[in-house]
Amino acid sequence: MKNIKSRMAAVAQLATTENITGKKRNSADSGHKKNSIFKDMMKPFRPRKSKEHDQEIKKEPTVEDIQEQIDKKHLLDAAKNLIDLEHKILQDPLLQDKIEDINALYGKLEKVVFQVVGDSITQPNGDLLSQAINVIVELEKEDAQHVHHRTYPNSPWPRGWRLKWEQCVENSVTGRFSDLTNFLLNELTSSLSQNLATLGKILKQDLVQVVTHLKDHYPKDFDVCNIYAKNYYWYVVSQMELITGFQLADEDTYLVLCWVHNYYPNLILKHPVLTGHIDGSKLQDLLSPQVIRLLEATYVAYEIESVRTYTNRSLDMEINRWKSGKEPDKLGNCHHTELHIDIVQIYSGKIKKAGEINKEMVDKVSRLLPDEMGEYFKRYKSSVEEFLEKNKTHPFYKEIGITNVNCCLHFRRFIENKAVEFEVDMSQQMLATILQCEDLTYDALLQELYRELKTQFKRMSQGSNLCSYQIMQDIVKTAERFVSGFKTLCPPCYKDMIARIHLHLVKEYLIRILKKKVRHNNALQLQTLATQINENANLINDFCAAHKSEAEWLKPVIPKIAEIIRLQDLSAIQLEVATMVEDYPDIGNKQIEYILYIKGNLSSKDIKSILTVANTIERRPSSKPKLFELIKT
Repeated sequence: MKNIKSRMAAVAQLATTENITGKKRNSADSGHKKNSIFKDMMKPFRPRKSKEHDQEIKKEPTVEDIQEQIDKKHLLDAAKNLIDLEHKILQDPLLQDKIEDINALYGKLEKVVFQVVGDSITQPNGDLLSQAINVIVELEKEDAQHVHHRTYPNSPWPRGWRLKWEQCVENSVTGRFSDLTNFLLNELTSSLSQNLATLGKILKQDLVQVVTHLKDHYPKDFDVCNIYAKNYYWYVVSQMELITGFQLADEDTYLVLCWVHNYYPNLILKHPVLTGHIDGSKLQDLLSPQVIRLLEATYVAYEIESVRTYTNRSLDMEINRWKSGKEPDKLGNCHHTELHIDIVQIYSGKIKKAGEINKEMVDKVSRLLPDEMGEYFKRYKSSVEEFLEKNKTHPFYKEIGITNVNCCLHFRRFIENKAVEFEVDMSQQMLATILQCEDLTYDALLQELYRELKTQFKRMSQGSNLCSYQIMQDIVKTAERFVSGFKTLCPPCYKDMIARIHLHLVKEYLIRILKKKVRHNNALQLQTLATQINENANLINDFCAAHKSEAEWLKPVIPKIAEIIRLQDLSAIQLEVATMVEDYPDIGNKQIEYILYIKGNLSSKDIKSILTVANTIERRPSSKPKLFELIKT
């Protein structure tokens, strides 16, 4: 301690002397002496480096060190050290016996690196994957150096780890599908549907995995998303070729087309996560055009045949229900059948099913299905007609007829709603078939009423009963009693039936007027007759209005005839007849003559002039149904 204190005192004395005298010693000498003094002062306190520490700084990684780094997954450090060690060995002829150790280390490193790459599709360890890819990049740089400079002629370079990486990706993709049973979806039954569903599930999940978890660990030039996508694509192509190499069942053909045209291009390649990362234009065609055309033709033929099978089966079941002796079901207050629902669902189901493939298949199926539907409606009409003809004593004959009338209404609505999809001619043919079916069913249901009315209308043709109010009341009561048994018709069909009865009543009454049974010369008699005819017309119109007949066009016809009978002025008669021809252009001159026959006070010249006026009226086509054409004179 004395020694230290004396040295420090000397330094302080030196500084004091300089400050006092204002003289400085030479800076170099001063600095040198100061440094010397401080060095001497601190020398006892400076730590001494150990020999072991010096050796550690200079120590280079050994084979054992690199092996330890590989084991601990310090992959990038291991790769760099391995490269350096290899360089040293290749430069020193005395170390050539170490080459085998180096190659063994590369083998171990390669195994670990590509194990990481292979597992990354299901086990994305981000840090480890980044190391593995960086190792590949480092070795690619070494490949480039050795190829360009030929540094070590006898070295194992290039090692080609980039190509090995591509092979590793291919193997990992193939390995993903090695055991599909791990991914089977229990709700699917067909083995092909299971395999396709599994294939799609894995494909979509894995590509999303590449984009979301792997892509950022790779340099851009690896084009990792498209490399993976390409390998998955070629695997799928191989599976599709394998599948279509066998004779496919009809439903399997649909599944393959669905997968090729819709699921793969739209739900996988166009998945939102994949958009912008995968070039789908190079991954589209899973099958050749020839194979696709063959599959499409097979599918369409099967679908059309299946429509025929299902519709016939549904119709057969309906016919069996008719013959069962049981009353048809009711929905609400109306007799009801599920037949039209089945048929519409069969048609709509086929269109929807084709839509699950693509729009082109919808167009193809839509072009052929209407023909099959048209044939079905013909079979349905024939079946209804046959039943009505051969089963008149059936306990529920009327109820079954009502059920089919209600069903026809639904068929008509279906055809009208699908008119845009059907060609005009086909739509009209189908509609005509259903209307014919309705007509024959209504006729069968109304035969009982018509037979009873025929007897009563015959009474009206006897003697002076043409205007019998009592007979017309009886006729209306008969109709009233009859329609009460048809309340299970759905409302539009009920109105339609009332309109048909309305037409029948008007037609039958007109037939009696035109029978040339009555002829009056007296104006008062003619006026009385016209009044009585109007009263009968009111009975008919009131009955039909009460039951909501929509045949409004029939209401004026009998009153117009009554007006012609009442009028005495020739010009007024001519005007009324002209109006009659305009409103009912199907009226013939003979029928006009029969009306005028009742007016016994008209001369032949008067009748001729009236007919001349009638002939000047243009008989334009009318939207009204025919009336006078139904009356045979």
